[in-house]
Amino acid sequence: MFQPPTVIARRTNQDAYELDFLIAADHTCFAGHFPEHPILPGVVQVGWAVNCAEELHGFAAGLEKLERVKFMRPILPGMHVTLRLSVDAESKKVRYEYRDATTRYASGTLCFRMTP
Repeated sequence: MFQPPTVIARRTNQDAYELDFLIAADHTCFAGHFPEHPILPGVVQVGWAVNCAEELHGFAAGLEKLERVKFMRPILPGMHVTLRLSVDAESKKVRYEYRDATTRYASGTLCFRMTP
């Protein structure tokens, strides 16, 4: 289910990472969700954000909770979207947002466990 999408580009600045995704129309996450009108499942969107945050920031302690998760518009097969991850390393919180040039699709905050 958490097979990653195709990454087209990566950008970074002082406080954020951006990954441009092509979500292939034949990606396995669309199977059965929904047959007549496939959309990218919310759990997959959150999973990709968690995996990218863990990979980019080494938050090895794992995800503790989600805050303010919103799905504003469906992400459809074949779309290009950008995943933006804004990091607060001290609190181990990562704000994520899926968007393109004109539309926000989903957002939320990932709260990772603090290690002793």
